[in-house]
Amino acid sequence: MSDDENKIINEISEVREQLKKLKNEKNIIVNSIKELKRRKSELIEKLRKLKDQLSRIRKELDELKTKRSILIEERRNLIRRVKDVKNLLLQEREVIEKVKSELGRNVSISKLRSRIEQLEWRIITESLPLEVENRLVKEIMKLEGILEKAMESIKAREKYQELRAEMKSLRVRINDVSKDIDELNNKISNLRESIGYVKNELSQVKQEISEIQNKIQDNVNRLVDVTEKIGRLSTRYRELQESLRNIKLSRQKELERTILEEKRKKALEKLSRGKRLTLEDLKALYGSSE
Repeated sequence: MSDDENKIINEISEVREQLKKLKNEKNIIVNSIKELKRRKSELIEKLRKLKDQLSRIRKELDELKTKRSILIEERRNLIRRVKDVKNLLLQEREVIEKVKSELGRNVSISKLRSRIEQLEWRIITESLPLEVENRLVKEIMKLEGILEKAMESIKAREKYQELRAEMKSLRVRINDVSKDIDELNNKISNLRESIGYVKNELSQVKQEISEIQNKIQDNVNRLVDVTEKIGRLSTRYRELQESLRNIKLSRQKELERTILEEKRKKALEKLSRGKRLTLEDLKALYGSSE
């Protein structure tokens, strides 16, 4: 075996080993890309779910904020009404105090009416001197004035009590609405915290997807490089195989020429001795060495 042949065989062995390593490396890279893509798909699905969750939370937050706005407006209206009722209470109280100061004492409505009726009956049924009748008429007018003020006081007291009842109801309602607003504020605060948490998780998932995509791209670049190396080495391997076959073929042809030349010499010797040539001798003498 020639030095060239040994050199080629050694190089073929080296190339074969390199190809084996590169193909193994290629399989590792391909598996790594598959695993990275699988993980990326999981993260994309997680990202979709997080976006859906964020959308639901934001929708719920908007609904709660709308409810809170309605309640806040209701509370403002209630507070305005409380101010109005306070003013009305003050007005009715002033009327009560004014009548009380004018009358100076508690007046019986029934007694006033009874006294007025008695006086009117006397005027109708009795024959009274003009002076007495005038005095009775004046007394009736005075009593009717007192009765009117007494009735006004009663109406003011009734209105005052109604307003007090309304004030109590307003304060109860304001308290209830305030509690509802506080409860909504807590829910809104919790939802905002949830939004912050989900957005933070979204950011982390996006970052991880980006990192994985970079790793995939790095592996793809490595895969391209390794594939190109495998291609070049495969070409070199085929070239070396071809060179080795050519060397073997050349050696075989050389051996065949040597054998044919030996046969030709023997045939010429037989011919010079006048011996009979065989068919094989004739082939050796007249056949081609190519």
